[in-house]
Amino acid sequence: MREKERVEIRILDRIKNDAVYRAFISSALSFFVTIAFTLYNIFLGAVFHSVWNISIAVYYVLLLVVRACVIFSEKIFHKNKLTEQQLKIKRKKLFFAESLYMFAIDFILIVPISLMVLQAKAVNYSTITAISIAAYTTYKITLASRNIVKTRKDRNLSLKILRTVNLVDALVSVLSLQYTLIMTFDGGMDGDMFLLCAVSSLGIWILLISISFISLMRS
Repeated sequence: MREKERVEIRILDRIKNDAVYRAFISSALSFFVTIAFTLYNIFLGAVFHSVWNISIAVYYVLLLVVRACVIFSEKIFHKNKLTEQQLKIKRKKLFFAESLYMFAIDFILIVPISLMVLQAKAVNYSTITAISIAAYTTYKITLASRNIVKTRKDRNLSLKILRTVNLVDALVSVLSLQYTLIMTFDGGMDGDMFLLCAVSSLGIWILLISISFISLMRS
């Protein structure tokens, strides 16, 4: 058997049997999916001159920074062949820095939420776009929930950061889906729909703040 085939078999076996390794692989895949969704929002913002799409794209970029930092840090840790104690210390520092960063960027999310509720610039989404965003949101929520359940007992701090980012990403996707559905099928927000959107958006934002605050206190 050629060396390349042996390496591929080892990787597949590890993906199959190592839940933590699978979580890192899925986070890496989510990284590229989020890039695509970010570029899509930038495209909509440019075409429709939508400040909301640009602002939510900026927030996704900030989440991408966290994922990239964790994934590449882990790669460097293993490349340098750190001892278990050194690895633990490095991860603790990374966990604190990323937790503080996540808590800070949650306040930036106030901007796209305010723009969404006030409809600073409404975008006329197509039905296909709405269905695509609904599928994306379902994928994010399913993936985040699955990883939390399967790796909840693992004490790897880098993995905890990625789990938090995946959950935050999924909740922000719910905000995007809410805005898209309202613009597509209801034509805008007025009366009860305005109140519903404002309350649900505030609820999701408070949940995000709570998740980041708890993570920061643990760090």
